[in-house]
Amino acid sequence: MTKADQWSGLFLLLLSSWIIWGSLDLPYGTIRDPGPGFLPRWLGVILGGMSLALILKSTLQREKARMIRDLVTAKLRWKRIFLALSILFLFALLLDTLGFPLMVLLFLAGLFRFIDPQPWKTVIRWALAGTVGFYLVFEYWLSLRLPKGPWGF
Repeated sequence: MTKADQWSGLFLLLLSSWIIWGSLDLPYGTIRDPGPGFLPRWLGVILGGMSLALILKSTLQREKARMIRDLVTAKLRWKRIFLALSILFLFALLLDTLGFPLMVLLFLAGLFRFIDPQPWKTVIRWALAGTVGFYLVFEYWLSLRLPKGPWGF
């Protein structure tokens, strides 16, 4: 699992850098009167520190020679990576047309069925649960306007 931890840590480190870079355009404020850039900047710093700790921990668990060899010759599952990116691209492309609930249902079903193959019963159960959960969080709890699609829900 250390290879996966290293790649995850690298991705999270890049994400934290992007968050910090994006928050630099926002006013920082002060500790007593924080501006809109205060929270994202500190969340980016915290995420970066945690991802560095993950990379360091996973790297120290292996011998240096073995770790370098595994990183250089890592057999990535390119088919699954391409499929996941394709599903994500279709999600973004069709979100306004088909609406949030249907696209989240199809997105989760695609990930559960094709990226990490699960039985159809499990796919349907978790895709429905995830769709309802995301819909409740974004529509009701956060009060965000989501694309409704042709069905209007």
